Amino acid sequence: MTRPPVLAPITLYQHPDGWSIQYAENKLIATDDEDNFVIVPIGKHFMHELVGKLEAIVRTMKGEIEND
Repeated sequence: MTRPPVLAPITLYQHPDGWSIQYAENKLIATDDEDNFVIVPIGKHFMHELVGKLEAIVRTMKGEIEND
């Protein structure tokens, strides 16, 4: 029996200390520096919602940086 191909995750963020956030097959994968991980299912709708929330955080951070 042939197994379906496994997609390699796309790294979205890699911290210098080893922490990472990756994406594969409609799942976010958060990994710590000891290779412990959690998988969070996320579909297209919620991915768009997450992008909007991250953009709002970036706008807030940008304002804080400019005001310092």
